[in-house]
Amino acid sequence: EKKIDIAFVCPTLYCTLTKSLPMSPLVKLRLNGRDYYRSVLVVRDDSKIRRTAELLGKTLVYGRYNCPGSGLLPRIMLRRVGLTNDKFFEVVKLGNDESALLAVMARMFDVTGVPEMAARAFIGKGLRVIRYSEAIPQYLFTARAGLGFALIDRIKAAMLDLNQAPNRKKIIGSLEKGVDGFSLALDSDYDIVRVLSESLKRRGNGAVFRPGEHTLVVEPLYYDADIFGRLKPLLTNLRLKTGWNYHLRIPGSIAAFIELAKHGRGDLFLREAGLAVSPGKPPLEDLGTLALLPPKLNIGLIITNSNSGVKELTDLRGRKIGIASRLSEGGYKAQTRWLRQHGMPPAANLKILGTCERVLMSVYRGEVAAGYVTLDTLRRLRDDIVARRIVILGRTPPLSDWRLSASKTVPDFVKNKVKKILTGQ
Repeated sequence: EKKIDIAFVCPTLYCTLTKSLPMSPLVKLRLNGRDYYRSVLVVRDDSKIRRTAELLGKTLVYGRYNCPGSGLLPRIMLRRVGLTNDKFFEVVKLGNDESALLAVMARMFDVTGVPEMAARAFIGKGLRVIRYSEAIPQYLFTARAGLGFALIDRIKAAMLDLNQAPNRKKIIGSLEKGVDGFSLALDSDYDIVRVLSESLKRRGNGAVFRPGEHTLVVEPLYYDADIFGRLKPLLTNLRLKTGWNYHLRIPGSIAAFIELAKHGRGDLFLREAGLAVSPGKPPLEDLGTLALLPPKLNIGLIITNSNSGVKELTDLRGRKIGIASRLSEGGYKAQTRWLRQHGMPPAANLKILGTCERVLMSVYRGEVAAGYVTLDTLRRLRDDIVARRIVILGRTPPLSDWRLSASKTVPDFVKNKVKKILTGQ
């Protein structure tokens, strides 16, 4: 109803508002010199819990659950190792971060997740951190786009000028303890929040497209936040060199990705080189390759649990094998070729788990006898698990880099810019 011109909102609310309202971000908070923040998973100092994977079956307490630092980010850290609320013995939401921290100290619960700043006063004084989250941008001021570019720019300039004001701490510091200034806020800063939020409620193809937006659709072989982190330089380059802000979209499955690519639902599509996409009408245009994974880590693995009883390849016969998808190169096809070369038939008893992280955690927990992942997956999750429990049975040759394609609706000038980005020009 156009009753509010400027609002101060948390990152998740901002992303929700932009789905239906034209918003223009102004500035984000800077606390103690930083315009971003992390969350932490915290246990008692004397707890035997050392890694995230060890939280299975424990008790969990949330603080301000509706705030990203106490709800979204802790849930993402837990989901990364396959832990949803139903995997805990008990889950309670208290609505206050300090209450959650005190409840863990009082041995009422095993773990809580809160913003790093909220936990700081308790660390080393009864509590300790077992995991840090991805960083997300701070709370922000945003304006109704209907105010017009000229007025919005003047408001931004006035707020940023406060950073130089002699009495800025008195003016800005009243917002929240530790606030010492503002930084310019861009809509693209909050794409990480969109990716994480959508990953928690993903259904069907999982890709939520907003009218008129430009999208980079990615094969969902890996954990969402890690995909975003590795593609952020590309997304930044695309914005700077094309003038268009590309939003990352990660479908709910590899099959869903193929359907989106086949029908050209999106602008750019990134996939494993070995992932076949049936030609659409019109077909996608190949633009080049991108090293999504470091070359030394882009290797397929066959892994097992040290307690599985699997000692050599022949022990895999008839056993349940976890894979990301039959369509995936690094999560199935490369390992199957390697097994054939070593005289082993393709595994018949397969459990399709969707991502390499889920495969690794299923092997780790003994839910499957073995699994197919990439070396990169094992390296990224090594601090979340007891690494010696994972035994490598086989390694494939290095895998090919991923391929980037464009739908026919993408203008030639954009495709040419993308090709130059991929070749380092």
